[in-house]
Amino acid sequence: MKKFVLILAAIAVVAGGLLLHRRFSGKDKIVYDYATVSRGKIDVEVSASGTIQPVNVVSVGTQVSGVIEKVYVDYNSRVAKGELIAKLETDTLQETLNSAQAAVTDTKAKLDHAKLTAKRNKDLFRQNFISRSEWEQSDLDVVTAKSNYDRALAEMKKAQKNLGYADIVSPVDGTIITKKVEEGQTVASSFQTPELFTIAEDLTKMQIEAKISEADIGQIKQDLPVSFTVDTFPNDTFKGYVSQIRLQPSEDSNVVMYTVVISISNDDLKLLPGMTAYVTIKVQEKDDILRLPNMAFQYRPVVAGRQAGKKSNVERAKIKMERQDLKPNEAFLYREVDNKPVAVKVTKGISNLLMTEIVSGLAEGDKVIMEDLTTKVSVKRGGPP
Repeated sequence: MKKFVLILAAIAVVAGGLLLHRRFSGKDKIVYDYATVSRGKIDVEVSASGTIQPVNVVSVGTQVSGVIEKVYVDYNSRVAKGELIAKLETDTLQETLNSAQAAVTDTKAKLDHAKLTAKRNKDLFRQNFISRSEWEQSDLDVVTAKSNYDRALAEMKKAQKNLGYADIVSPVDGTIITKKVEEGQTVASSFQTPELFTIAEDLTKMQIEAKISEADIGQIKQDLPVSFTVDTFPNDTFKGYVSQIRLQPSEDSNVVMYTVVISISNDDLKLLPGMTAYVTIKVQEKDDILRLPNMAFQYRPVVAGRQAGKKSNVERAKIKMERQDLKPNEAFLYREVDNKPVAVKVTKGISNLLMTEIVSGLAEGDKVIMEDLTTKVSVKRGGPP
């Protein structure tokens, strides 16, 4: 019996020692991961992609039908305003002009004859040799002859213009970027002018048409600085600025998008029309401000398993009520006090994907809880933890 009592006493001592060891060895202490309030810089940026295009692209066509007799330019040719770039065969157009000139000569002769007849009939009427109706008819013949002459004169001028349209000239100084005709090809101008060439007016001045979602378009303002890259030169960063925000929206995969035009300089002609540009628009920038990683705003204290008692529920209700009074630019962060999370209300400023500005509520060097490393509640299948 005495031996049995000694064994029980030994077991109690060992169990008590284990409990004391567990209590004072820190196994019940919660381990946190912290974020520290630091001072630095935050850039707020909007990313998008778009296509590089010349600022002004002019389509050159022909207003008359015919066969292309000569093409004087090719792709990438530099042209000056008024320079001859192609020519149509003029035989048919010249014949049309000759016919129109003959019609003018004929109608002019008939007009002159009608005028002489009207003058003669006027004198004869005064001498009572003809009736008034004959005199009036001669005056009407003058009006008719004058109308025919004017119509013939207009047709001649039209034929002269059409003959002039056989010479296709460049309307601007620029570079040929597309050529859609060859010598001997027939072009027909019926309901719309066929496009023969496309001329980029100035390849040293280009633009990017980037699509920005409605969620971000409110941050975009004119003249904001822009940086972008292209696949051809992955190690180079090019610069530009926002020159226009177009108000007409479009829809892409149920997302409302707006076109933002970005003006860029291309003095070295490295950038070519049609290249895809990956754009970063710098919306806002602040230096030397207090900031925290965004992950710190995601932490919420939890009570695991069956230890959530009445006091914890009261605390939860209090926190919930306090959160209802938060303004849009306010948030709760949690600092550790006696190994417990204590809520601190802070005022937020600007934010990007990584960091958020702390306007008030914390000081540089303060630590807040970012993650609870020990509260891992594992739930067994089909039963409570």
